[in-house]
Amino acid sequence: MQKKRGIISAFINPQADGSLAFVERGCLLYDEHGKIEYFGAVPSADTMTGYEVLLRERHVTLPGFIDLHTHLPQYEFAGQGAEALLPWLNRYTFPQEARFSDERVAELQSLNFFQTSIMHGTTTTVAYLSSHARAAEIAFTEASRVGIRAYLGLTLMDRNVPAALITTPADAERDMLRLIERWHKRGLNEFVVTPRFAISCSADLLALCGRISQAHDTFLQTHISENHDEVAETAKLFPEAESYAGVYDRYGCLHAKTLLGHGIHLSDNERQLIKDRQSVVVHCPVSNNFLGSGILPYQKFRGEQLRLGLGTDVAAGYSLSMLHEAKAMTEMAKLRAHFDHAACELSVTDAVYQATLGNAAALSRAHDLGSFEVGKSADFCVIDDRRCDTLQDEEKNHYASLPERLNRIVYRGHSSMVESTVIAGSVVYSR
Repeated sequence: MQKKRGIISAFINPQADGSLAFVERGCLLYDEHGKIEYFGAVPSADTMTGYEVLLRERHVTLPGFIDLHTHLPQYEFAGQGAEALLPWLNRYTFPQEARFSDERVAELQSLNFFQTSIMHGTTTTVAYLSSHARAAEIAFTEASRVGIRAYLGLTLMDRNVPAALITTPADAERDMLRLIERWHKRGLNEFVVTPRFAISCSADLLALCGRISQAHDTFLQTHISENHDEVAETAKLFPEAESYAGVYDRYGCLHAKTLLGHGIHLSDNERQLIKDRQSVVVHCPVSNNFLGSGILPYQKFRGEQLRLGLGTDVAAGYSLSMLHEAKAMTEMAKLRAHFDHAACELSVTDAVYQATLGNAAALSRAHDLGSFEVGKSADFCVIDDRRCDTLQDEEKNHYASLPERLNRIVYRGHSSMVESTVIAGSVVYSR
């Protein structure tokens, strides 16, 4: 059993209203089960008796980052081939995912993916896998070994992809039920029903996905309206549906546990439908820029009170760093506001909130993840922001308030700043 532990440092704590609380010197104490027992000003020595307390007074502690949309098999070719979505899938993604029929490839790359995620301070990942059931078993096993919270899905396709990636609805049902029985809500794992996108799925497969996700209370993840050609092709394949979102709704795939990657080109009616179904649109700004897909009007969507998330979308997103994604979120929002002739109201505060407590809310986990509160899980990362300074340790950086340090962390951050990552009270990474 773990020891009761704690840390004294500066803290940045997301709030339910979307703001951040800045604690220049605070203390976090958590029990042997990884549950927070105290958070606030540094208490008396008597209060800390029985805890092994780490002193990191020159560091900043943040809640662990939650990556709401990424692709495990694609990490090896992150940053390759900045071209339009559909040609990019055929040239890079499908051949790479086919390699996961080799168990050794699946094992090595799953381990690398999860280890790299925690090195960036990510404590929860929601990831697409390949279409191979054995590779999915391996991914869950490696996630458990690393200690990361893992929401993982067997990527399902039964048409318009290479034969090596095709699965039939019957095989998909068998494989999903086996994975659900073994891994869903076991330890830190959850199974996610994962039809890749409408182009690669028949009506029968989509209907199966909708039925399984609702019957077994799983999340469902897929893509929507990322690229104009993708939208047009979907309309050709599903003439019976009124819209792209209407395809998913028609087959039971649009509900409160649906995570929709991208959503850049959604119509007014589609956004209203998604809002009515309480589904989540997951913003992936680095990926959208890399493939030239467009710029999500995040500010507009937020004003319409859509549920929103943020994800790295590796490999079109070329980093597993949610800090990098938060930076891109603010930069792309400014660019979108420029083209919309509007004021940009999105800030670093908004981006960091979204990457932590906002994404926890998208997973319906705001009650136990995403911020520092008594009773929540002790999921956090400790950041040494001096590592991005040009000044020597003995010199003082003039911009030293905690909000200024957060700006430095987001805009000048890199993985070597993350000193340690803790999940459910266990140190899963230490530099």
